[in-house]
Amino acid sequence: MFKPLLPWTVCMLFLFGVVAPLALTDPVSASTTFTRVTVKAIDTAAPSLTFRTTDGQEWTLPASSAELLNGLRKGDTCNLEIDLQDRVVKIVKAASELP
Repeated sequence: MFKPLLPWTVCMLFLFGVVAPLALTDPVSASTTFTRVTVKAIDTAAPSLTFRTTDGQEWTLPASSAELLNGLRKGDTCNLEIDLQDRVVKIVKAASELP
């Protein structure tokens, strides 16, 4: 009597255990982090940030807002968070750079 329910139950457990968590993840929260980068240039008009990574790569990426670049100077060392659209969304100056 319960044998026909067993495949259905296994299928539902698989569906909710594997597929549901994938569907519930928030794609907006995914990001990339660059640590200990050196600021090379700041363009508040664009707004964009040019920086060099610890392995020598130089990047210029748009910032999510010009206000994000306030207080940043060429030569500052900081950590950056980049969103899925390759925009700088968070800047944290390194501890030795804080006033």
